[in-house]
Amino acid sequence: MHTTRNLIMGMALVMVTGPLAAQETRFTRDMRAGDRLEIENINGKVSVTQGTGRTAEIVVTKVVKEGNGDLVKAILEEGSGFVRVCTIYLNNNPDRTTCDGENTGRAGRRTTERLDVEMQYEVRVPAGARLEVDNVNGAVTAQGLDTPAAITTVNGDIDLVGVGAHTLETVNGGIRARFTGRQLDGGLTIETVNGTVELTLPAGLNADIAGETVSGTIKSDFPLTIEGKWGPKEFTGRIGNGGPRISIELVNGSVTLIKS
Repeated sequence: MHTTRNLIMGMALVMVTGPLAAQETRFTRDMRAGDRLEIENINGKVSVTQGTGRTAEIVVTKVVKEGNGDLVKAILEEGSGFVRVCTIYLNNNPDRTTCDGENTGRAGRRTTERLDVEMQYEVRVPAGARLEVDNVNGAVTAQGLDTPAAITTVNGDIDLVGVGAHTLETVNGGIRARFTGRQLDGGLTIETVNGTVELTLPAGLNADIAGETVSGTIKSDFPLTIEGKWGPKEFTGRIGNGGPRISIELVNGSVTLIKS
C-alpha cells in the first residue's frame, strides 16, 4: 500500500516539475515584393525557407523549461512596407504590447524570476520579400532566399543559401553562406569573433574583397588581384573585374572562399 502511494506521489512530482508541453503560435500576412519581413528573437533557433507565393508564414513554438511561460510571448506588428514578429518578455511590464522596449528575460538585469523559455521560429518568406533576422541565443538558418538578407545573432551559427546578403554577423558562432547570385548590390559585411567563415561564391562574381583574422588563416579558390596587403591573416583584393565590396572580419577563426 505504501509502495503504491509513494509511486503515485513520485509520478505527480514528475508531472509538476517537468517542462510544459510545447505551445505554437501562428502568424500569416500577405506581403508584396520589396516588403521587409523582420524576425526578432531572444532565445531559440530561427529557421527560414523561401516560399513562392505572397504569404508570410511564421510558426513560433514555445518550450518552457523553467518559470512562468505566460511571461514570454510572440507578437506581430505591421506597417507600411514591413511585417515584424518578435519575442517579448512581460515579467517587468505585464502590459507590454509592442516589440519596441526592454526585454528582461533570461538575459535581463532586473528580472525577479528565472525564465528559461525557448521560442523556436519556423519562417516562410514570400517571394521577393526582404528578410531581416535579429537573434540573441540561437542559430539562424535560411535556405533558398531570392533576395539579399540581413542576419545577426550573438550566440549561434549562421547558415545561409540564397542570392546574396547584406549583413551576416555573430559573436560566438561560425558563418557559412552559399550565394547563388552574381550580384551583391550594396555590398556585404561578415563578422564573427569566435568562429570560422566559409563563403561559397559563383565563379563569375565580380567584387572587391577585404578580409582579416587575428587567430586563423585565409584560403581562397579565387585568383585575387591584390590591391593592398596580402598575408596569412589579412588581404585586400579584387575578384573578377571588381564591384560591390565584401568585408570579412574575424578574431578567432579562419576564412575560406570557395568557388562554386
